[in-house]
Amino acid sequence: MMVRTMALVVIGILALVAMPAVGMAAEDEGELVFKQNCQLCHTAERVQAKQLTRAEWQKIIDRMVGLGCPIRTSKKKQQVVLDYLVRTQGPVAGATVASVAPTTPAASAPAYTGPAAKAYVVNEESQDVWAIDVTTHQVLAKAKVGKLPHGITPSPDGKVLYVTNMGSNNITVINTQTYATMTMSATGLNPHACVVTPNGRYLYVSNPSSNDVTVHDMQTHQAVATIAVGKFPHGVEIGPDGKRVYVANMDASDISVIDTATNSLVETIPTAAGPHRIAVSPDGKLLYVVNADANRLSIIDAEHGNEVKSVVVGMDPEDVVVAAGGAVIWVANAGSQSVEALDAKTGAVIGIVPVAGGPHGLALTPDGKELWIVAIDANAVVIVDTAQRKIVATVPVGQRPHLVVITP
Repeated sequence: MMVRTMALVVIGILALVAMPAVGMAAEDEGELVFKQNCQLCHTAERVQAKQLTRAEWQKIIDRMVGLGCPIRTSKKKQQVVLDYLVRTQGPVAGATVASVAPTTPAASAPAYTGPAAKAYVVNEESQDVWAIDVTTHQVLAKAKVGKLPHGITPSPDGKVLYVTNMGSNNITVINTQTYATMTMSATGLNPHACVVTPNGRYLYVSNPSSNDVTVHDMQTHQAVATIAVGKFPHGVEIGPDGKRVYVANMDASDISVIDTATNSLVETIPTAAGPHRIAVSPDGKLLYVVNADANRLSIIDAEHGNEVKSVVVGMDPEDVVVAAGGAVIWVANAGSQSVEALDAKTGAVIGIVPVAGGPHGLALTPDGKELWIVAIDANAVVIVDTAQRKIVATVPVGQRPHLVVITP
């Protein structure tokens, strides 16, 4: 009996020793294929921050294959990457995956009565921009853009849109009257967001995969400068006087401040983990930064470069906008399926509106009476009455919408 027991122990030990070797080989292969093929749009750190089920990872892989990911030609590589992601980035034990309920608009939605305006929605998977009449919600046009469009910003006069295409490393310029397009190149790698100076002359583009910001002259449509910033720059904003550009570096957890007169980095401001998007107060004195990895909003003194308040918000905050007058800010919480209105000075919660479908990008109408919310997982824009803080309409858009901007 003792001999049999010892034999079983030895066999068990040998099995335990052998198992990690097999697992390690598979893990090494999966990691290698992942690193070689799956960092077109986000760095490894960004992808590895997620914890998803096999079905959710499969959906993402299928989407990336459809958009041209190099592993599209090999079913084996797709399976290897799937197994690797499930093994290393599966859900936390005991966690549940929330289902997305359809958004239900109010029974009678009041018509928008503010100034004539257009909304522009950038859709990553259908790779286009939809122009929508803010009053009637009618689609006016659909403009094809580059591969995996991510960011969008209008010129100060609203006559032009700039769209950053992270999959094709370029910028699509759209005429908002004719919807004709042209392409500008010479960005960095994986361009994500952009902002234009108040005089319309220069466009600043964040490039996460090259950790820099490129500056483009809008008269010549040529790149004129490249500025090194922090790791994985994402959201980018500019002060109302045009003197400072602010860049949210997600993997460095800080804000790079660029002097637009010299196109040089002049300051770095620490934030909470994962700063994603930035808004600037109308007077330029405060920055509002949503930190996606910390579920916090940082309120920063722009002049002195220090955080004056850190506010707990919902899960996975993706965007932030400031209402006209600067008294209220709105935050989109994709993980909590909500948007919330906060007092701009104190950070106190004024109200929360449940919004299903992954609330992502935000934009206010010119009169401030409506908040348009991109529901990234529902292929829709949800419209909220800002006074009543309730949903009044839902407008279908393209596939996987990301951001929305509104111009008079």
